[in-house]
Amino acid sequence: MREVAHIPHPIMRVTVHNYNGQFRLQFVLDRFEQAFKFAESDHTLAEVESAAARMAEEVLMRFVDMRAQLQQSQSTS
Repeated sequence: MREVAHIPHPIMRVTVHNYNGQFRLQFVLDRFEQAFKFAESDHTLAEVESAAARMAEEVLMRFVDMRAQLQQSQSTS
């Protein structure tokens, strides 16, 4: 897997990897990760980078939900 782009974001690490004919858009925050795959035959790198910018806010909110879910599951253990 080869990193082909790093998209600046003030809170998350956002990268695009290329592997097996796919772009893998990856968002990382703390110990949480979200990834989305785009077929290289259907999307350009620029389109994936643009999608990352459009998705960033919702992805960040999903990270907040993920953290809350983890904390809730740990408090009930």
